[in-house]
Amino acid sequence: MEEFSSIRKYVSKFLSFTEAEWQMHQSLLTLKWLKKGEFLLTAGQVCNHVSFINTGHFRVYNMVYDEERTSNFAFEGNYVTDYCSFLTRQPSSDCIVAMDDAQVLQLSYENMQSTFEKSPVWQKFGRLIAEHTFIKAELRAKSLLFKTPEELYLELMKERPKVMERIPQHYIASYCGIKPESLSRIRKRLSEKPVSK
Repeated sequence: MEEFSSIRKYVSKFLSFTEAEWQMHQSLLTLKWLKKGEFLLTAGQVCNHVSFINTGHFRVYNMVYDEERTSNFAFEGNYVTDYCSFLTRQPSSDCIVAMDDAQVLQLSYENMQSTFEKSPVWQKFGRLIAEHTFIKAELRAKSLLFKTPEELYLELMKERPKVMERIPQHYIASYCGIKPESLSRIRKRLSEKPVSK
């Protein structure tokens, strides 16, 4: 089925599985549609699903002193979730909002645990995804600690072109930990730099 082709391709980058193993996993996935501006998760909720994005993209943010602080963006062909809340069953501090109409495939906490018990293959996938998620979170935390806003912006330009193409500048500024006017100055300064030959 077409709606499962992207997630199957993604999973196959991490491990090999038989058709029967895949069909077992696929049978536990549910489709969910969201309109632009609709929340996949709000702060205070326990995150009950990991969601694979078939279409659309999402912004993850937290409220800090009544101000939205963007922590991540997620695009089609990737998962989006609050993995810490999902695993610990504790309320999330994240808000995950659709930035356009979106379709996701969701796996519930209960179904994931059931899959782990039945299949070593999916248990391995869970471990690999947890490691992948941890590494990305660690790199993000170190970037915020050790890189300037300009370095963060240049990193986005180089490594995440979809963010530059599809995310409004004020959200990019929030992701870099600065005000929109500061980002405008950075962009102006970069545009004025001579191009090296």
